[in-house]
Amino acid sequence: MGVIKMRFEEGSYEGEVGETKLPNGEGIFEFRGDDSHGRLIYEGGWKNKAAEGYGKMRWQNGDRYEGEWAAGLREGTGKYFSKSTGASYEGDYKNDLKEGKGKYVFGNGDYYNGEWKAGLRHGKGTYVWKEQNENSEEIEEVGRYEGDWVKGLKEGTGKFTYPNGDVFTGPYVNGNRHGKGELVKSDGEVRSETYKEGKLTNFTVTKEKE
Repeated sequence: MGVIKMRFEEGSYEGEVGETKLPNGEGIFEFRGDDSHGRLIYEGGWKNKAAEGYGKMRWQNGDRYEGEWAAGLREGTGKYFSKSTGASYEGDYKNDLKEGKGKYVFGNGDYYNGEWKAGLRHGKGTYVWKEQNENSEEIEEVGRYEGDWVKGLKEGTGKFTYPNGDVFTGPYVNGNRHGKGELVKSDGEVRSETYKEGKLTNFTVTKEKE
């Protein structure tokens, strides 16, 4: 193992190399300005010219990742920060995508904390909306959703808590309330509610407010 400087088609490398004269060990790779993946610089572990182990990557757009790698892809646990949106993610990765458990915080303070698969919210998780966002179709209310997710959408059984303390529990289909659920209001009133594709179609008061 020795520390040398080398030039490759993708950019220049300075660090440790193996017998094959490829980056192996610890080193820094500065990518060309026209890199097809928009990469700027990577500093960390290498194996056969691919990021391996622990390392830090910065992209030309200001995004950065710090964490574990395998065969040039994000694999294991790490932290990602998006400069343009101010969003951040800390959690598990598999095959360069969010997978396992992790927390994603949006630039406006909204966040999702839970399970992921292939880069999408999938499994059990909690999503908290801090404010109304008219640019997103996903916003149903300001509040907190705890429950099931499938391929990025609310799907299965979920519990939604409003800022005033009201709590809705019921079925979700394709991101929307769909079917019969129950609303327990903070004043003690309980309602049986029926939804169709996110819209309340009817309700019955099953317990009067206290």
